[in-house]
Amino acid sequence: MDLYKIKSVLKENVFYNITYCYNANQLEVFRILVALFAIISMFTLVLDYDVFFAPNGIVNWEVSNANALWFECHPQKIADLLHVSPQYVMISILTVYFLSLGTLLLGIWTRLSAIICLITFTLITNVMSSFAFGVDIYQSVCFFFLTIFPTGYSLSLIKKDNYPSLNEIKQICIRVLQLYLIITYISAGFEKAFMLNWWNGRFIYFLSNDPTIMTTSFFPKGQSILFYASFGIMVVFIESSYFLLVWFKKTRLYIILIIISMHLFIALFMDLLFFGLLLIVLNVVCWYPVFFANLKLKENDKSI
Repeated sequence: MDLYKIKSVLKENVFYNITYCYNANQLEVFRILVALFAIISMFTLVLDYDVFFAPNGIVNWEVSNANALWFECHPQKIADLLHVSPQYVMISILTVYFLSLGTLLLGIWTRLSAIICLITFTLITNVMSSFAFGVDIYQSVCFFFLTIFPTGYSLSLIKKDNYPSLNEIKQICIRVLQLYLIITYISAGFEKAFMLNWWNGRFIYFLSNDPTIMTTSFFPKGQSILFYASFGIMVVFIESSYFLLVWFKKTRLYIILIIISMHLFIALFMDLLFFGLLLIVLNVVCWYPVFFANLKLKENDKSI
């Protein structure tokens, strides 16, 4: 098979397929939901500014700056470079971050807004990385995607002019987002599969009985180890087989509902609200056309 045929096969079956869960406004929905999530999540943290962001907060800037790699830009480095108050630097970063989130939400200079969001969010997470629990990584990836994806052509206050290949590029971008989510679950599932405690039930047992993790007692007391082992095996199976079950139309809707339920459980009962919500947002954005089977292929809106 020559190079041209290989590219054609990849494009048609992996990166571009008109019948594979696509809606013309899907990237714009992604932009809006990510911006809304970022605004709400950061606003709740700003309410406790002295705890999370102040130079003498729960994690002192001296500690977080020392833990930052040499190439990571910490707000303390900016304060030292400009010879200004660290408090002033942090407030300025947060102000710029919220302003750029507002323009991103409204669809004003979307790519520039996303770049500013990514830079300022990176500065913020360098201060609060000790208690981000992984949600910062997913959010940073979302901002990165928004810097390269064309998201300002609809559902925007200032709309850009369409061009002939825009629809095809949007479909490729949606597929990239879907593949990223699939790889995420493959990685998580296979990592758990090599950990014995997920198979013998110990992880689920200690997780469900640790009051510092589980905010609500969900499992009934006095259950056998097989009960906990079944839940551990189920989690491993769901995450490891996500890529396969989501690929087929007959099983796609069911695995999406199951994975959303799993993240809803994490958000409600494990005190990881924003981690669970962001994963729900990503799943909804990637696959929401599945929930609207009445969407038809239109002349100017290639969706199902």
